[in-house]
Amino acid sequence: MKRSICYVTLLAGTVFAFSCQKVNSVSGDEVADKKKPKKDLCLINSFSYSNTNIPTQTLFTNHYDLNGRALQVDAALFSGGSPLSSIALSVTWTTNGIAFIDANASQDTILIATFGKKGRIDKIVAGNKPNSQFLPTTFTYDKNQLESMTTTLAGKTETSNFKFDNKGNLTSIEDLPTASVPVPGKVEYQYATNEKAGDQFYFDEPRKFSWNSFSLLQYIGFFPELQPNNLRTSTKVTWGNNYVAYYMKIGNHQMDPQGKLVSYDVMSPTSGQTVSHYNINWSCNNGTVVQAQGLN
Repeated sequence: MKRSICYVTLLAGTVFAFSCQKVNSVSGDEVADKKKPKKDLCLINSFSYSNTNIPTQTLFTNHYDLNGRALQVDAALFSGGSPLSSIALSVTWTTNGIAFIDANASQDTILIATFGKKGRIDKIVAGNKPNSQFLPTTFTYDKNQLESMTTTLAGKTETSNFKFDNKGNLTSIEDLPTASVPVPGKVEYQYATNEKAGDQFYFDEPRKFSWNSFSLLQYIGFFPELQPNNLRTSTKVTWGNNYVAYYMKIGNHQMDPQGKLVSYDVMSPTSGQTVSHYNINWSCNNGTVVQAQGLN
């Protein structure tokens, strides 16, 4: 069972047009779902990795309110496939969307994600202080699964489609061809189809900066369907024109007593040597992470 937080199923609302101004938050009573979190609510506090060249690098950390909604996220920003910088964002929830605000400048809204008719994120747009690292992005869905995302840069769009197997595992993210890249890139995943786990989270592939908006939503728990039911065993990233940018096996999965994935290794597919080690820090109703309601 996947317990990654899927806030959007709780917050469907009427159509609301955000302006490019700082938005006001809502109180807990104004949010559609007023239920208390289950006792076994588990959230990802932080996700990090290390290798011989990097002692430890944290890709993201989260702080939440008692309803399991992110209050602040410290997020890595990717460029050229690597996390080269980070940004601290306060997260403000409204009936119809989420505003990501510069944690050091409360008047500066960096970007806004809005909910569609079915309560899932349908688009991300710039706030009153746009950051060029976050591109406008739209999402479509097929029933309960993410179907596609489209990013826009300088008037040009790039669309990626999401593919799943019959066990509900994400098998690939495939870019559509464009005039400039007739042979597009893709990310492919493989699994041990006879080995299942409870909560899982993987984030080891290199990513392009145009996916930073998408990655940010993953950091705070959206798109739980992208996390598999079976143990992931490899990741392969092919950029345009068949350039293999990354291909690693995944192994040494470590689970906690509740079946949550807490660490894994990526290994060379030829030598089998470990290249990097990844850690997922979960917190289950931990007062140091799930904080008192912080929406004013």
